[in-house]
Amino acid sequence: MAMTKYAELVEAASRGRRDVLQKAFQDTRSHGMLTECARELDAVNNHITVPSDLVDEAAQAYTELGELLVEKLRWPSEAIKIMPQGSTSTRTLVAAPTVEKFDIDAVFHVDLHRIEAKNPMGFFEEIGAALAELRAEEKNRCWRVHYPNKRFFIDFTPSVPLANVPTEVRAGMRRVSQYAATAIAVVDRPTGQWKTSNPQGMVNWISTQADRRILLQVLLDNDVLAKRADIEAVPTQVVPLSDTLRVAIRLFKRHRDMAVRRDLVVGEFKPISVIVTTLLTQCYEGLADKGHYYHHPVELLADLAALLPHMVERRNGEFWIANPTVDGENFAERWNHDNNQRYDAFRRWCNLLERDFARILESVSPAQLRECVRETFGCTGAEASVAQVVRPGWLTAAAPTTVKPVPATRGLA
Repeated sequence: MAMTKYAELVEAASRGRRDVLQKAFQDTRSHGMLTECARELDAVNNHITVPSDLVDEAAQAYTELGELLVEKLRWPSEAIKIMPQGSTSTRTLVAAPTVEKFDIDAVFHVDLHRIEAKNPMGFFEEIGAALAELRAEEKNRCWRVHYPNKRFFIDFTPSVPLANVPTEVRAGMRRVSQYAATAIAVVDRPTGQWKTSNPQGMVNWISTQADRRILLQVLLDNDVLAKRADIEAVPTQVVPLSDTLRVAIRLFKRHRDMAVRRDLVVGEFKPISVIVTTLLTQCYEGLADKGHYYHHPVELLADLAALLPHMVERRNGEFWIANPTVDGENFAERWNHDNNQRYDAFRRWCNLLERDFARILESVSPAQLRECVRETFGCTGAEASVAQVVRPGWLTAAAPTTVKPVPATRGLA
């Protein structure tokens, strides 16, 4: 039977990987440290979870933005919908290692008559004018709303249904195959044209892959691995270690942020979150397609770290990381026009990740392992995020919390 695309990518990545982490995992198992390692990584995962009250507050803020736009624009409320996108919607949002604000990405989706889609820049500017009292900042595809006294800001992306774009314009836009039902059109301000986007398709893809269980059994106590929570409309950001794909995305993003903070990776060229998320999900999908199963979440995390740097494709000499929800879109497009600075930063970060993960796995005592994990992910002393609270048994990690449902609105949340 022929291998799938991502199975082939994983097969090629496996030939290029080093065996450092495989050996380190065997050392951890021989030292009887697997449960302790899982417990410490789970504590980091909880520690970097953005507190539920902040997520609730941000969700309420973008609901109020939607209500403001309905009032200002006088468009029918039933034609307007606001949807979270990005890390919030995929449950991979992580707290920064500093007091910097986190961003909430939202799509402002307007389903009006097709004539409204003839002037993308007029549509974009009209929404910006309605946000004038909030001093929204114009970005390439969104309006950024700052909240001076809040821990977050909101990137608000105006969009219309892809079908609303005139046929002659749509013919020149990128196509969507597998996830066509959720595709939308957003304004690309540098070109003044519509651009195909599919944030809900990305959510569906990641959720579908995360639900594929390649972890055969949970060998840890219930206080280490919680039962997996159902995905909600405004998703809880609490994710158990058994949901290993999402945990990998969260831990690796935090490690990347620490590498930047320690000046080991130049912030301007760090791998952006959509690249980290896409490569890890492609890798996970490829492992699942190959029928590769794991007996322990730490082993799966180690494999993802080892395979990650080798998952980048080369097409006609160019770096390529395909958007699985929009045909022909390359998330690594900027890598091909910067003298390899972004790719070099990616490889440097991957090497640091592999090195640090090996150090964790090579720990020979619980105390050494705990110290190594905390130091690696910035969970000690001044490097611990001020958003977290103390819980017994872990110096600065936040206890898992339950997210309250967002108040019902007129279809805006």
